[in-house]
Amino acid sequence: MKCNLKNLRAYSNIGRINNMQSIREDLLEINEIEAYLDKLNEVKNDFAILLAVKDTAGSNMSDAVLGKLKQLGFESISKQLWVMYAGAICNGEKIVDTVSKKTEERVEIKFEFNNYKFDLTSEAWKTGNRAAILVNGIDFACNRRGINIVVYDTKNDTPVDSIYYDSHQENDVFSRDLEIIKKKNWITSDIKRDVCIVGFWYGANYGSLLNGYAIYRIIKDMNKSVLLLQKPDSVADDIELRKKIHNTNFIEEVYNEDDVSPRMSRKDLQLLDNHVDTFIAGSDQIWNYRISFSGLMYIPFSKKRKISFCTSLGSKDDHVAESNIPFVRSELEKYNAISVREDFSAKTLKRKYGINSEILLEPVFDIDKNIYDELIEKSNFEESEPYIVAYILDPNEEKLNALLEISGKLDKKIITIADGYYTILKSSWEHCTRKENYPNLQVDMEVKDFLKAFSNAEFVITDSFHGTCFSIIFEKRFISFCNPGRGAERFGDILGRFNLMNRLVDNVSKFSWKDEYEEFIEYDQINKMIKEDREKSVGWLKNELRKIDEIDNAITQNCNMNLCVGCGACSSICPNDAITMKGNDLGYYKPIVNIDKCSNCGICSKICPVINNVERENSDSPKCYEIVAANDVLLKQSSSGGAFSLLAHEIFKKGGCVFGAAWKDDFTVEHIMIDTEDDMYKLRKSKYLQSYLGNTFRKVKEKLLEGKPVLFSGCPCQAAGLRQYLGKKEYENLVIVDLLCGNAPSSKFFKKYVQESYGEDLVKYEFRNKMYGWNSETVKLTFKDGSTKIIKKACQSDYQRVYHNHAMCSYHCEHCKYQNVPKIGDITIGDFWWINNFDKEVEYKNGISALLVNSKKGQALFDAIEENKFKVRKEVPFQWLKGNGFTVKGTHNFVSPKRDLFYDAIQTMPFTKAVNYALKPNHGNYDNTPLFFNSRNTVFSYDNKIWEEHVINGTIYLFTKLINPPTRKYAIMQMKGALSKETTYELHIKFKVISESQYFNLHIKDSGSMFYQVIWTEKIDNNNRGKWIERKITFTPDADIYDEFMIGAAQLVGNDANVAFSLIDIHEVN
Repeated sequence: MKCNLKNLRAYSNIGRINNMQSIREDLLEINEIEAYLDKLNEVKNDFAILLAVKDTAGSNMSDAVLGKLKQLGFESISKQLWVMYAGAICNGEKIVDTVSKKTEERVEIKFEFNNYKFDLTSEAWKTGNRAAILVNGIDFACNRRGINIVVYDTKNDTPVDSIYYDSHQENDVFSRDLEIIKKKNWITSDIKRDVCIVGFWYGANYGSLLNGYAIYRIIKDMNKSVLLLQKPDSVADDIELRKKIHNTNFIEEVYNEDDVSPRMSRKDLQLLDNHVDTFIAGSDQIWNYRISFSGLMYIPFSKKRKISFCTSLGSKDDHVAESNIPFVRSELEKYNAISVREDFSAKTLKRKYGINSEILLEPVFDIDKNIYDELIEKSNFEESEPYIVAYILDPNEEKLNALLEISGKLDKKIITIADGYYTILKSSWEHCTRKENYPNLQVDMEVKDFLKAFSNAEFVITDSFHGTCFSIIFEKRFISFCNPGRGAERFGDILGRFNLMNRLVDNVSKFSWKDEYEEFIEYDQINKMIKEDREKSVGWLKNELRKIDEIDNAITQNCNMNLCVGCGACSSICPNDAITMKGNDLGYYKPIVNIDKCSNCGICSKICPVINNVERENSDSPKCYEIVAANDVLLKQSSSGGAFSLLAHEIFKKGGCVFGAAWKDDFTVEHIMIDTEDDMYKLRKSKYLQSYLGNTFRKVKEKLLEGKPVLFSGCPCQAAGLRQYLGKKEYENLVIVDLLCGNAPSSKFFKKYVQESYGEDLVKYEFRNKMYGWNSETVKLTFKDGSTKIIKKACQSDYQRVYHNHAMCSYHCEHCKYQNVPKIGDITIGDFWWINNFDKEVEYKNGISALLVNSKKGQALFDAIEENKFKVRKEVPFQWLKGNGFTVKGTHNFVSPKRDLFYDAIQTMPFTKAVNYALKPNHGNYDNTPLFFNSRNTVFSYDNKIWEEHVINGTIYLFTKLINPPTRKYAIMQMKGALSKETTYELHIKFKVISESQYFNLHIKDSGSMFYQVIWTEKIDNNNRGKWIERKITFTPDADIYDEFMIGAAQLVGNDANVAFSLIDIHEVN
């Protein structure tokens, strides 16, 4: 028979495959480490043998095993505790043989061999506690303590075996993961699923199992294909997932094998993106950080769309450490939609991360009760006589006593159902000294039996959240023992929702029977509430999935709404008018998409200035000018130097129009168009709130196409939105002027402030009035009767108290990407604060503008202004602008650490109260102690680096540690309340000062800011230096905010400088 070379190769390849299969079968037959290593030594020329140690190679490893490992080629491996190791033998060639340094306790090696990419990680418990062995991105390691070995056939691209050997204890363990070939086949397949559920659906806890099943059924009923993410980052032979226990039995009963993902590690979870369109986080306590698998439950591994469905934080404290807050916030911001299970979860997400969420009903309520009845039909649980179910997660003496008391009162036997983790993992039942006294204890009860026991019970006693839920579902009389260790707030939330708080026992140690416990509950009304909330919950999820399916290209699906600037470019460009701009719960304008109008064209996302970066050809070192208009009337009418009016004048000369922000009668701000100089008063003056753009961009384009010169002024983000809306075409008749902007709070905040402070009588609010010259604080109020009022200082305005310190700064302003150069506008204008520090000659007291020329168009417009229009027109170094508007590179916007407190408070509190809540210690709450202090019971608070305090013979002495202390280093004595504005007080004080300074000031100060008022200045000279001075000082606070007595370190100059007090008494003068 003739045989050509091609046939010979084919026969050879078939023979090799058969031989590899035979070797694999031989390896899988071996369950002892020494024989296994001997076999590997025989076949090492045909495979890649990859080894990584987890935690420790094994303190009790025999010398024989260690010797065989070294003989195999892993020569540097050590059984010394926490000496980590990774090694690779590829087709007989030693590629990696790496041991960790003593201080690192970690090895990570990446290498390539024969077009394969390998990644080996070996970590001690301190550095990550992991063994990972990745081949082309797939992790095949068992990830168990000790030696982890993967055998891989690189010629046939097939995993052969994955084993672990743990010899840390006296009894060594050898085992393997038999699913690795299945994992490889699954990951490299073309399997696709609409949705992947990430949660505790696999857990031994009955509530978690049924919660996950409910979500699965809800989504399946929407005709979606579903994948359930197997316990993430789990290990081979995971004790929670072993066969023939109640949770794995339930999983096999209700899910198809194809519904469950293979075991994925932290290292390869991202591969799920190839198989899944949308991830759903939910439900249960997956955002309780302590049980979130170090954050995996936030789904950081995926770049796909994400929805949170009825997720819980477990309690008001989600246990996210301060250092992890940026990570969690960043992940939550990536979600397309978030819903939570409890009111407290929604509040925590908002307060801690600035995340909005919908509150929905726990998923076990969100499926029809018939689904549970179908499971119950398969149950083998039988009980002939009436009984009480006691479903107890955390047993103790008090609960047992209560159970027995209730059993006696109701004269019924008890069926005790233990925590599903009992006998599987460590649970509190293991530590219960009297567990044998719990009547008829059911351990590892099947889920269907669990449901039947609840369904047929006469009464239920539980310390479980889901036990409480199923008591309600099956319409039982019940008692819930509050369980603080598992989130006490959850019980109050679910029982409060259904007006069943009388069923909650807050403290089981004080339990006493009440006859009302035996009364039947009126479930008709509760079932109506469940039906309504179920429809809302399922409808919400269906709608969010529909959005992803039908409008996945729309702006709301692709733009982080916290970072949306509210420019309205998306609304203006939408060809179907499917997008409207509405205020969110904080009042910031955000897009709302009408799903029935949206064609999913995606143009809104393509032009969004948040999703996309606006192309900028402007200079990153623009010419910088200081500007003062020559016309004194115009200068007085302007907030700063009149630059905006001068630019607008040139546009009007050419028959053009100007767009800018104007007040509305309701004290909101919107962009309008004007085409006459007579209307410039509408656009002049600062307005420190977000403006509504409406259809401004469309009007701009309309005028441009008519050939009219157009000047558009706005914040940098609004300018960016306009550029994106107009596209790449450059309009020569358009000049964009953007502002040196710090932050623009929502109009909702300002309206609330105005209405609560001045009612309906106020008709005009003018920021930056110049009665006292150019400054950032003076406000003029005009009322219906024609009267006016001047607010001279920021401390006298609650709005300014939270504006200047950025306590109202929005998330999108905080993260603005258009403040720095190169700027969006052709020209940038704003106040030239601090110019007097650089230009000592310029007259700035009536206002001075900073003006940046960023483009040729901007230069042309600026140059067109006649010289006689300027009092000052002087080019100065750009760096003089410093941090104003955060324009200079390296500067960036900031936010007050009190911002989230203010945002939380302003939702429910009056404006002033919300300001004090956010800014002041103890949220502005005081006791009724008189404003009187003496040295025997009073101490100051201060910076220990600057001050030290001593009490000598009943006198307080405050010394400064520096010869020339800096400014703003205060010693503060807290008053027991805020002083009232326009009320007269007397300060009776006895003090002495040793200082080289000529003056010493006494102040009252606001605890929530740096605002203070000097109430007395003492001249220090040789006549009184170091001598006791007694004063009775009458003063009137200029604001309602001062609640501290304060002195400054900067006035205590020289060696041993100090001040002493023997009396401080502040009281109201009758």
